[in-house]
Amino acid sequence: MKKRQLTLTLLCSLAVIATVMNYSCKKDRIEEQPQQTLNEYSSPNDYLNSKKQQEQEFVITSDSASGPITGNQGTNIWCGRQCLMFPNGDSVALPYTVKLVELYTPKDMIYYQMPTVASDTILETDGEIRLRAFKDGTELVLRPGCSWPIMMPNTAPENYMRVFYGFDASNHVDWTDDPSTLGVTTSYIPTFGTTTGGYLGSTVRLGWINCDYKRGGSVNHHLSFVSSTDNLTNVAIFIYFPSTKTVMQVYNQTSGSIPDNSSVKIIAIAVNSSGTLYSFTQNMTVTASSSIEVTMAATTDPALTAVLDGL
Repeated sequence: MKKRQLTLTLLCSLAVIATVMNYSCKKDRIEEQPQQTLNEYSSPNDYLNSKKQQEQEFVITSDSASGPITGNQGTNIWCGRQCLMFPNGDSVALPYTVKLVELYTPKDMIYYQMPTVASDTILETDGEIRLRAFKDGTELVLRPGCSWPIMMPNTAPENYMRVFYGFDASNHVDWTDDPSTLGVTTSYIPTFGTTTGGYLGSTVRLGWINCDYKRGGSVNHHLSFVSSTDNLTNVAIFIYFPSTKTVMQVYNQTSGSIPDNSSVKIIAIAVNSSGTLYSFTQNMTVTASSSIEVTMAATTDPALTAVLDGL
């Protein structure tokens, strides 16, 4: 009897030792597996900046030449000197310079990294411009209560669009249609009228100006972006809404609020240390918050340009 108990004890001990050794070996094999190295990218800003619309300059040498000035894409500006002043309130003498950037396509908004989202609410957009004025290197402002008429081109303008003003917010430009929140007191109503050539309105503030309408939803979702192949830190990710021509930029791999049932196009752009261009695209309808697995693929500038032209 004692011999049988000794044998059973020995067998049990051997089983325990075998189990421990087997687990230890499996653990060693797991720990020995090398982790996959993610593809690394440089900042895409140099590439995007090389593709963005250039700022146009107009030197105003007489009061009769102050309007309208016409941008390359058809924007008209009536830039009267009587509305201009230095930041300290001094009047402006001739000549002075007006600078204009025109962004009328999603491609140009993406290249400029100028999304059309106001305080986490998407904006239906028909274009955005940047309008500035300078005298001897000093940036000028509009006098209180004064405005510059503007016309933004469009072949089929809507009758509900509003004038939105851009302002710096953290790492991007945000938008508001209430200029009083930006320190501007005015009686001008921030709406666009329509003409045969597009939208006619007035700007009471120089800087970024957007022709927009708020399109937020009561039910919203968020997309997060992950990758098992790529480090997304330096990847520029955009979400385009074709129905409203909205451009949303993704910050820290998480989107802003996306209205339920929105059809969107996702575009990611990256450049590696050798200057090779990479991209990722995906079309989807957003019905719930979810994670998007991103796998960047090498591309070319003409191929990426064609994708953006096709938005």
